[in-house]
Parts: sequence; structure tokens; C-alpha cells
Amino acid sequence: MNLWTQAKRGFTLIELLVVIVIVGILTSAAMMAYGGFIERAHQKNAAEMCAQIATAWTRYYADMGFWPNALSSSSVQEMDTEMCTILGKAKLLDVNYIDSSNTGDAASGLRRNKDDDPQLKFGLLDTFGLRMFEDGFSESEIKKHLYQFVLDADGDGRITLPGEVGGGEINATAAVWCWPEDVEVGKQDGEPFAKSW
Repeated sequence: MNLWTQAKRGFTLIELLVVIVIVGILTSAAMMAYGGFIERAHQKNAAEMCAQIATAWTRYYADMGFWPNALSSSSVQEMDTEMCTILGKAKLLDVNYIDSSNTGDAASGLRRNKDDDPQLKFGLLDTFGLRMFEDGFSESEIKKHLYQFVLDADGDGRITLPGEVGGGEINATAAVWCWPEDVEVGKQDGEPFAKSW
């Protein structure tokens, strides 16, 4: 006869709660890391677009020897549809899909409605502007997220940056930037979300 009977043992409530807390902590840590990864990816994409726009304007000036008439080269500009069309026609930036006539790309048969496409309606928007467009924000809020730039007005290879991005002079032909999601906070801090200069 066996004096020691083996009792069936399950998990106690305390053990289950400890496991649940540990899983919760690990999950929240993973979500925070994932959120930071997404933010860095958005910032990297925005920085790459800033660099492409700056390169396109620099090449425009090198090729043509002057700035386009539609451009006030001494002040801050936005990459709206008119600026995109200028660079697209010069084949310096792949923005040929931005077409104010709303006909789309005839070669591929692609036709888009201007009101449904933020790039056709506004110009080159950063990731925040694209998200705001999808969420139905007002046009004035969305337009704050167009890429902005300032150019070397007199051709001396120097730009005076506006105060809202830190001010000062730099050696460049074009400086491009975009703002954080809360544009007003970004302007107060003087630190763009992404920049190229």
C-alpha cells in the first residue's frame, strides 16, 4: 500500500497572475520598440525625400542657370503641385504623376480623381499630411505638411535659413525640410521632423 499519494496539482491564482503580468510587460515593451521603429522609418523616408527634392532643385539651377519664373527664390516655398510640375517636366524628380489637368498617366491608362489623390490635390506631402488627408482633416491643416524649401536666390552658393528652422547661413543651393505632426510645436522648437542641407 502506497502511503504517499500523489495529489494532482494545478497552477495557483498567484502563479497565473504573475505569468499574466510578465506577458503584459513583455508585450508593452515590444509595442514600444515597434512604435519607435515605425517613427524612425517615417523619419528616414522623409529625410530621403528632402534630399531628393534638394538635389532636384540644385540640378535644375545647374542645368538652366536660373530659377523658374513661378518661384520666389528668396523666400520659403512649398512643394505644391506647381513646383512638382516644374521639376517633373524638367525630368529631375519623379513626380510626373502630379498632373493638374487631372488626366493621369495616359501611357499606362492610369487616371485619378484630383479630389481623391492628395499628391494631385496638394503636392508632395510628408507622411503626416498623407495620414491627415485619409482621416479627413481640413485643407489648411494638411497643407502644413507639404515639404518646404528655400533656394540660393543670388547664386552665390549660400542660403540664409528662416528663423523657424534655426536661422543662420549655410553653404547650399537648396534647403528642404518638413515638420513634425504637430507643426506649431515643431516651429516653436525650430527643429524640423526631417531636413536636407
